Amino acid sequence: MTAVSMTAWHGVLEGFYGEPYADAARLDLVRWVGTVGGRDYVYAPKDDPYQRAQWRTPYPPDRMQHFADLVAAGQVAGVRIGFVVSPGLDWQPGDEPALVAKLRAFYDLGARCLGIAFDDVPPGGADLGTVHGNAVAAAVAALPGDVLWAACPVDYGTDRVTAYLGAFVAALPADVDLFWTGPSVLSPDVPVALTTDLSRRLGRRLVFADNFPVSDGPMAGVLHLGPYPQRDPDLPAAVGGLLLNLGPTPVASRLPAAAGLRWWSEPQRDRTEIWEAELAGVPGLASLARACRSWLTEPGPDPELLAWTHAALDGDTRLEDYFAAGCRDGLPAEWAAELEPWLQAWEWHAMAVPIALAALRSWQDGTADGPGGAFTVAEVWRRGLAMERQLFGIRWAFYPVTARTGDAEHADPAGLVRGDTLLDTLCREALGRLTGERP
Repeated sequence: MTAVSMTAWHGVLEGFYGEPYADAARLDLVRWVGTVGGRDYVYAPKDDPYQRAQWRTPYPPDRMQHFADLVAAGQVAGVRIGFVVSPGLDWQPGDEPALVAKLRAFYDLGARCLGIAFDDVPPGGADLGTVHGNAVAAAVAALPGDVLWAACPVDYGTDRVTAYLGAFVAALPADVDLFWTGPSVLSPDVPVALTTDLSRRLGRRLVFADNFPVSDGPMAGVLHLGPYPQRDPDLPAAVGGLLLNLGPTPVASRLPAAAGLRWWSEPQRDRTEIWEAELAGVPGLASLARACRSWLTEPGPDPELLAWTHAALDGDTRLEDYFAAGCRDGLPAEWAAELEPWLQAWEWHAMAVPIALAALRSWQDGTADGPGGAFTVAEVWRRGLAMERQLFGIRWAFYPVTARTGDAEHADPAGLVRGDTLLDTLCREALGRLTGERP
């Protein structure tokens, strides 16, 4: 059958590495997506064994019941449930019946958005592209024509038509959309001219699967609670929709995902204002969200908090007042339970920052002398450097930014973030004064 053309994608993707969401959390997310203007929830967690590593094995009855519940919840919420199968780790021609059977089981539940993904497997050239494209074509031909299809190629983060990608799309039915993460696996920038040109040369819609707010792998020390990244306002019109790849925290992912979905619907609006409006809808979250608003292209601390930090070195108390107000009052229980490790990290800062400032001020007002103040600040900094969770800016993270030389993909050094957190700035400046290095 020929794939059916349907409206653009607009929603979220459960596609991160790590333990998939609990069933109840996933159902809650499906219900939530519709309340913020989303219409798609795509199920594709990398560590669901039946989705990827053991994709040929049918899902057990209890899992199929959960998926039926998802579809039913989506129908009530006005959200389409999409299911993706990832056979690329060990795909062989002849596996088509197993692939069709897996997808038909989802179709029989009522799912009408289906996908086949070959992401994050060893690369290849035109021959591999043809093999993978033929697999998708066989599945499309075997199922009824009322399905919205998408496929994710091996070369899913690219600024060019590689030999693999050209052969892949040549084998696909015309209406199969492509999942695409931009010119990179995680894209700091997505130029509109590049997007439209690539879509034209491939002859099909690109669905922008934006790797935000996901925070797995070597960026896992950073919780992305901030505004949607800077994107060109003309980008939504250049693609076949948006899917935001959620992070391992299903409740906390709602804030940045809502901000992204809202901006995508109204790209002329200021993205920070949208984020602030969504943040206002979650009582008690503002303090932690300000501490966790950093991302690849904006790795520093919240600008106002950073300004207060510099002022605190000369006696201003706004930073200490911020910490004294706490980070838990009014926070809904489900948010607090999921964010407990981050709340504890915030509270450690609320204890450590005043200690460092008190050591500096005792030296400044002459009530203490000797090296004790410097030793205190240094110990605060040492303990902060050892913390796994990074708040108030990104000290170290490696985002999967990629580039290409010819058809070959390689890691881009732009993905390495090495910066100063609020605590780094405070302790460095305080030590400089305490040791006489800075006036």
